[in-house]
Amino acid sequence: MNEINKNITLVTDIQYFGSINWIKNLSKYTNTKIDQYENWQKGGFRNRAYIAGAGGPLLLTVPIVHGRDQHAPIHSLKIAYRDNWVNQHIRTIESCYRRAPWYEHYSYFLYDILESRPEKLIELNEQLLWKIRDWLFPDTLIQRTDSYQPTLELGVAEGREIFQTRLSLTHPSTPIYQQVFEDRNGFLPGMSILDLLFCCGPNAKALLKDNG
Repeated sequence: MNEINKNITLVTDIQYFGSINWIKNLSKYTNTKIDQYENWQKGGFRNRAYIAGAGGPLLLTVPIVHGRDQHAPIHSLKIAYRDNWVNQHIRTIESCYRRAPWYEHYSYFLYDILESRPEKLIELNEQLLWKIRDWLFPDTLIQRTDSYQPTLELGVAEGREIFQTRLSLTHPSTPIYQQVFEDRNGFLPGMSILDLLFCCGPNAKALLKDNG
């Protein structure tokens, strides 16, 4: 069972439709700060998310203005809307989860955020995270850092880069639950929180607390 860290602040990077293990880590703290001054790094999940499709994992990617090969701070990165990726993501999510028991309950709130087309990546990710926080761990305060912190003070936990690799998706504490296409693919660990949310609904909150 997760212990809530009331006196420790977590400093973390941010993800697009965060992975289950990243969300689970955030849910352990009542105070979280998003590092808005970290330099952009290609790869990872700052603008990408894995969902479980009929043929296995599918990768959703948010395109960035000027592409992936840049080193600007994360707070300054703008989203490229020249291709209609918003509709593509919505259609892909719907095709994967329309049979999930809680899809109708949650999906349209998230689609409204996507369709509002925030200018910057951090704004999109924050708005999605706040909505998911409200459903799953509402006692957590989520803010941005005020400055870049290469080293952290006493009472601040390091959460940056821990869940930005494919290896982090198979963390042993990943919750186990019934997935939509599990009969075809077996259980796919560490998908986006969308998978857990659409499949388990309010019970996702308890599953995030279990397994350490």
